[in-house]
Amino acid sequence: MIYIYPAVFHQVSEVVNVYYPDLACVSQGKDYLQAYQNASECLALQIYGMTEDGENLPTPSRLEDIKLGENEALALIEVNLDGFKPDWELKE
Repeated sequence: MIYIYPAVFHQVSEVVNVYYPDLACVSQGKDYLQAYQNASECLALQIYGMTEDGENLPTPSRLEDIKLGENEALALIEVNLDGFKPDWELKE
């Protein structure tokens, strides 16, 4: 199944922090490309864990409802969990 959530990217010095307004999920990277890749993995793991635990996923916020601060940018992150397994489950 495909999931899409908005993520806020915040440039701080030499690091790009990422958070999801709708989820308890944060990530970072040394640049925007790495931050995007890490944010995608973070989102996949968060959704996988929530669905495995039987939790309801929140409805993604509308982009126009997300307020951005200085040095922040907004992006939609898409993950496909069809056949997804976290690394720790692949090693079992």
